[in-house]
Amino acid sequence: MVLDTSRAAIASFLDVPSADCYLGASASDLLRAVIGGLVAARVSAGAAPRILIGASESMAVGFAAQACPGCEVVTIPVDRHARVDASALAAELDRGAAVVCVQLANAEVGTVQPSEDIHALCQAHDVPLVSDGTQVAGHAHVGHHWDALVASPRDWSGPSGVSVLIVGPHVRWRPPEAPDRGWVGGFPDIAAAAGAAAASEYLAPLWATQANIQREQIQHLREAVEQVPGVRAVGDPHDRLPHIVTIVADDAIGEHIVTELDKLGVAAASGSACTADNRMPSHVLEAMGIQADASIRVSLPLGCTDETVQAFIDQFPVVLGQARL
Repeated sequence: MVLDTSRAAIASFLDVPSADCYLGASASDLLRAVIGGLVAARVSAGAAPRILIGASESMAVGFAAQACPGCEVVTIPVDRHARVDASALAAELDRGAAVVCVQLANAEVGTVQPSEDIHALCQAHDVPLVSDGTQVAGHAHVGHHWDALVASPRDWSGPSGVSVLIVGPHVRWRPPEAPDRGWVGGFPDIAAAAGAAAASEYLAPLWATQANIQREQIQHLREAVEQVPGVRAVGDPHDRLPHIVTIVADDAIGEHIVTELDKLGVAAASGSACTADNRMPSHVLEAMGIQADASIRVSLPLGCTDETVQAFIDQFPVVLGQARL
């Protein structure tokens, strides 16, 4: 009963039918389940064993696609803002595909994808579109321009240990494990599901106002840091998520900047969450054609104040100057 109630609350928050909502342990697990399940159903019905993914997709999407046996994974290029090249996608769709994977927005640089156009293109070729909606739910509308969507409650101030998969009723898929009674991949964490639902109910009347505040804060931050020599903010400056910005800098080491900011009580990250624990370069920035010695990703939490943003603006050039010595 708790799980059914939680699913209903989360589905209401995302504006989807409760019956289409499934819970799982993590976004990575659910991406593997839905991509693999769609490929299995589609290829058995005669679709080409090809998976098309945007070059700026998360590593979780890439790994899920690569795990599908016998499938060719085709990477669709993106522009300098990390936006998928629709003409390149159309050309590959003409050659046939089982599934297309294009995120709603890029979680590293914030650029929003043209989901309506991409979904229309996929529909014209009768190919399902899987969208990674992490970092979107709770900050922007997830809309309905997709056939399957994965979202993470931790991105709307919920707990970790649970994620959400939405699969449209018209979509035929064959997950590795039956989606028994609304969950995928084994019995879910009931407390985490309830926490995710509670967070969604709390945030529902607040997120739009919060998004407007954060958009202004990020715009202020972008303009301020770009006054520092050798520094620029990347990603689309306008059509973007409200709470994310990635800053790139020359002649510095990102990990050093993050460490020194942390000593001052400012939490940021070097690169994406996918590569935060190693020195791998950002595949997103590489796909965008951006070369820089350091990248710093800033994500504003719920309730972030103007004073907090100003503290980052004040400290960043000082720390960067030290990192360049």
